[in-house]
Amino acid sequence: MPLSAFLLDEPEVLALTVVVQLPDNLLSYLITKEGAVDFGHELRRARHERGMSLRRLAELGNTSPAAISQIETGARGVTVDKYNALLMKTRHRLITIPTLAQTPDEVAESIARALDEGYPQKAYRLLIGYSDVLRVLEPSLIAIVTRTKPSSTGDQLYDAALAALVEHWLVASELPLQPWVVAAEYVLPEPLHLAESIFDPVPDPQEVPRAFLSHNVLFPSEALESI
Repeated sequence: MPLSAFLLDEPEVLALTVVVQLPDNLLSYLITKEGAVDFGHELRRARHERGMSLRRLAELGNTSPAAISQIETGARGVTVDKYNALLMKTRHRLITIPTLAQTPDEVAESIARALDEGYPQKAYRLLIGYSDVLRVLEPSLIAIVTRTKPSSTGDQLYDAALAALVEHWLVASELPLQPWVVAAEYVLPEPLHLAESIFDPVPDPQEVPRAFLSHNVLFPSEALESI
């Protein structure tokens, strides 16, 4: 059971419906990378988020499963119009927003890469850095940028910590919580300490932000203030 179960006044989880008005209730699909974008990866992620098979997307897009597979792996090029048309079949679409702030998925990918390369301190600093980004971002942009569920970092503790971080700044900005943030998969079965060093002391629960407690991540409030 999350430690926050013993606290009062949990934030209410609401559907995010008023920040961005899109036709037919389409979900916005954000790509905020400044450099080259792997469009095939983004299409595959949108398809998986919708729970759609290659064959079904091919049927809806009036093409073949082989063509969809080639687009997703980068073996076949595609025009922007065709790409957006395929995204819309998954009930996503491309939009532009006035920020270069990363999405949680982009941060998760960077953390996963740092962990795979054996740099746990870099992974920790990436998480802190994202906190700094969300702290200064306008509330409307926080709501948009954090809309999409991230892929796994490959580490359950970091997955839970990233969800907790997003929840922390959504609540601080008085915004509704994204549905993925409060999913059971982002709650650790027991409290675990997320630390930069093995020598860092385990914080007292009173020193841990409520959002992190709700995910069973022991992470001190003071760490969020370090820039």
